Amino acid sequence: MIWVLASLMLCGAGLTLVLLSKQQQIPARKDDREEEFDPLNARQSRWTIPAVTHYLNRLGLNLQAGLVLSIAGIEGFIIVALFVLQPAKIAFLGSALLLAVTHLVLQAIGASQKKKLLQSLPSFLNQVARRLSSGVSVEHAFTDSMENIDGPLELAMKRVMQRVGLGLELYQAFEREARANGLKELLIISTALHINEQFGGSIRSILDDIVQILRLDDLGKRELKAQTGETRITAMVLTLLPITMLAILLSMNPQFLNQMWEDGLGQTLLITAAVLQCVGALSLWRMVRMV
Repeated sequence: MIWVLASLMLCGAGLTLVLLSKQQQIPARKDDREEEFDPLNARQSRWTIPAVTHYLNRLGLNLQAGLVLSIAGIEGFIIVALFVLQPAKIAFLGSALLLAVTHLVLQAIGASQKKKLLQSLPSFLNQVARRLSSGVSVEHAFTDSMENIDGPLELAMKRVMQRVGLGLELYQAFEREARANGLKELLIISTALHINEQFGGSIRSILDDIVQILRLDDLGKRELKAQTGETRITAMVLTLLPITMLAILLSMNPQFLNQMWEDGLGQTLLITAAVLQCVGALSLWRMVRMV
């Protein structure tokens, strides 16, 4: 219970410092505020936390506020229960492990959503280019092409068109969506639309070139994934090997680890080993992603 009270006090102190620092910050220039302004963020519910929304957007997730609050409430309940029922070391380790697993699961789901979006993007741009050839405006070409898409790309395009309806230019709407999701492909489309608006030219030929670039990029990623398959399998084996050995040891002699856990030094060694295993798995995962 003492650890729970201490954690709540630290959280309260942190929130107080954040609020004080925000009050002491120098106001941003008007041009900067206009450049970063996103009308969709301005229309968010007062129950929505901007930091959580930004975190989910960066992962490529579009979750309802109720679902986010439910997940946060369940995890908060589990963390408080750990601090109440378990010693401080186990509670801290369990809380860190729970948050890490949640982050990895959300990141995996978000990566899958982004992958589906990028796979649908070339065909969508082809439809836009065909409609442009019939003489419609750029904005109407994007709006009409939304009828034949679904999934993550449909949600992203709906947000783009909502921003356009709220007063932003089309290239600005794509730019805000690219910043929110961390997708450079949408930023390329925004740059192409901006250049076409300022200097003119054939936007259809630009979109055709972007489609070709996206397909070449996807082909390169597939070839790289095939060439680095052995490296990824090795990283997976190195990650699962200590866990498998621990499971075999527990099945053969469960009392061995119980005796270590009852000893102070043994408990410290087991916790250190668990932390090192998590750090090693995270390091291997980061290295594989950079390949």
